[in-house]
Amino acid sequence: MTSNDRLKSALRSAWLPFALLLLALSTVFIFGGDRGYFYRGIDHNWISSQHLTITVNLSPEHGFQRFHLWFMDEDGIPRYQPYNRFPIGGYFIIKLAILPAFGDLSAQIYAARVLMLLFFTTAAVLAYLSLCRLTSNRWIALTATLLSFSSYYLLYYNDMIANEGMSDLFGVMLTFHGMVVFVQEGRFRQLLVKTCIALLLGWHVLALVLPFVIIGLARDLLRARSASAASIPPVISSRLIASTLIRSRYLLLGIVALVFGLSVLTFNFAMEYAALDGETPLTELPSFQSMLKRTGADSEFNDDIVVARFRRPFLEEQFSRISRMFIPYALLGGSDAAESPTWLSERAVIVLGVALSVAGLIGSIFARPRILFATLASFGFFWALLVRNSNAVHGFESIYYIGVPLVFFTIALLLARRLTSRDAVFAAAATAALLLFAASSFQMSRTGHSAEASQSSRAAEQDLRTIRELTAGEPVIVLGIRGFRRSLPHASDTALHYYLRLAMVANEYPLPASSKYIVISHRVDSDALLTPQNQYLFLYDAPSLTASFLASYRSAYPSLVSTEPLAREDFDVYLDDNTVYYVKEPCEREDTKAIIFLHVFPTNPEDLPYHRSEHGFDNLDFDFIERGVMFDGKCMAIVDLPHYGIAGFRTGSYEDGQVWIAAHVTQGPKLISEYQSIVSNEPAARAEFDVYLDGDNLYYVKEPCGVKDKQAHFFLHVVPEDLNDLPDHRRRHGFDNLDFGFDVRGVAFDGKCAAAAPLPKYGIARITTGQFDGGDRIWEVEFAPEAIE
Repeated sequence: MTSNDRLKSALRSAWLPFALLLLALSTVFIFGGDRGYFYRGIDHNWISSQHLTITVNLSPEHGFQRFHLWFMDEDGIPRYQPYNRFPIGGYFIIKLAILPAFGDLSAQIYAARVLMLLFFTTAAVLAYLSLCRLTSNRWIALTATLLSFSSYYLLYYNDMIANEGMSDLFGVMLTFHGMVVFVQEGRFRQLLVKTCIALLLGWHVLALVLPFVIIGLARDLLRARSASAASIPPVISSRLIASTLIRSRYLLLGIVALVFGLSVLTFNFAMEYAALDGETPLTELPSFQSMLKRTGADSEFNDDIVVARFRRPFLEEQFSRISRMFIPYALLGGSDAAESPTWLSERAVIVLGVALSVAGLIGSIFARPRILFATLASFGFFWALLVRNSNAVHGFESIYYIGVPLVFFTIALLLARRLTSRDAVFAAAATAALLLFAASSFQMSRTGHSAEASQSSRAAEQDLRTIRELTAGEPVIVLGIRGFRRSLPHASDTALHYYLRLAMVANEYPLPASSKYIVISHRVDSDALLTPQNQYLFLYDAPSLTASFLASYRSAYPSLVSTEPLAREDFDVYLDDNTVYYVKEPCEREDTKAIIFLHVFPTNPEDLPYHRSEHGFDNLDFDFIERGVMFDGKCMAIVDLPHYGIAGFRTGSYEDGQVWIAAHVTQGPKLISEYQSIVSNEPAARAEFDVYLDGDNLYYVKEPCGVKDKQAHFFLHVVPEDLNDLPDHRRRHGFDNLDFGFDVRGVAFDGKCAAAAPLPKYGIARITTGQFDGGDRIWEVEFAPEAIE
């Protein structure tokens, strides 16, 4: 056999394409980096943390209840905050994966994330095997699979720990493979088994079953109509419909999926009902309320969120996500899914998504077997219709549009086969797809990784380990659980519940008299501090800390309230030296449940911690019970501001929406004194606000100044002479984003408005600035500093 014959034999073999598929998929493991901590975006980290916490707590000790928080009631009885929104099967599989690493949080995070990658790779293999059956060409199946699975969304979320992510996608692909085998070979029982397995992992398979049942029933009905008596015109009678439905396996599949799904849901409701001691009506169970919100059945939630997003903005968002599902991440140039690649405008992305969706759906109608291609192409749209809010909010929901690229690429390659049937051509295409997938996997491995993030996560884990050793399993009161989510790097809730196990979360105030230990996320240097070496979470002797707090607050109160506050709101806000005080009198227990936000804007943006630099302000949000006390009918909280130069801060309270807001401009007096010297120069640009460039600051001035001007929001984009001067997180954008609000950098006086924004120290090539309102730009100017000088 000649080398040419051996090559042809290899190209026609079954093992080579499959080996290349496994080689490509192995890159998600090879390029993984440190998977022992959470390092990606908020949704990825928070969902992973929440679901891993639920899994850690899933045990016979707690009756296999799924919960991520619990607290002691006034009688000392534990009360759970159940979380039964998803089937229990995924949690059990994750539990089995992390059991060998018991006692090591990092190892458990690593094991769970590798499990998610296994679900991802297995889902890709199932997609490949399904396309092999549909196309009878392994090279086409390989190319379509690798191109479809190389998008940003799939590679970004492929290790997110949740049974609404990769395990659910695995269930969808498993069920689709069952559908292919059923249509081709009539093996119906295995389709039922695969569907039920998928329903134990997640709900998304219902969106796949629905179009399959609808299209299958329509096909059965048309076939029955065609087979009716040839001597009379074919009609669709009620008897024909009834007999078709009785015999239809598609309807039986739908019934089995519905009944089994309802059984799983009933089990979830029963577990939740038991966790709440049988005192909560069905309609008030958290899972039931979540179901109403996700489907838009909750009229109030639907009107406020779902309907608004289901109109044009919602549709544009979905088509934008679909188009990005087609683009291998390596071709995005490092952009994330919320941005357009540099070679494609946002409007073009949306138009492309519409075009590709239409092409895929139309192509599925003409492909054979139509029912399978049409089902695969449309199930993502069915999920968007069924669960509108979830699909609009969560980025990971985009992965369920995987059917659109799979169908589009497959049909395009099948059309190409009509032009040439040479295996070498399709093998070359598959090789290119493999390289794109590997490059995309490598590119994604660099997204979100940070040595500082890894270090801080390890430090927080060590803090909790120290606390656990000191408390020796005794009850601990954890103050301000929301504060932990913000202050603890990454795996906050998981680490908290893992190391403290059943920590007693105090949501009542004042604290129980029997409290021995308190954990809070800010440092108070006193004799009560038991963990002076910790960096993020601190353990205190509860009686000593309470006594110390009360003494310091009582002594500070008289002199504080004798001065005029910065703002009189729900809480009066005072500033003394570098400390912010929040005071309310009279104060009720309900007031102690307030969630306070405090956003600090530095004079120099470079003073921000690395994880806040992209946002432009420091986030010091806290729960009142974490930093405040209640005494003598008063409520009082104290927060120390950072020691760097502060341009201003914005603070307020929110609970299910903003309740009140106040702002303070530190440099207000300085701006007023500099006003005349600023306006004596020629402005860099004239607009609704005149813009002046003076030294290292940009000034915005307007006279006369109205109420709306004091509420202005400005965008400020600075392009450096050397792009390497940009922070890492801004380099791919090509400019620094220094947007700000007038309320934290401006001052109004004598009918005039003036605001100052510091410019970066590096050489500046161009400045673009202006005012926006709800995303719409009201005015915009652009200039080069050198041209002004």
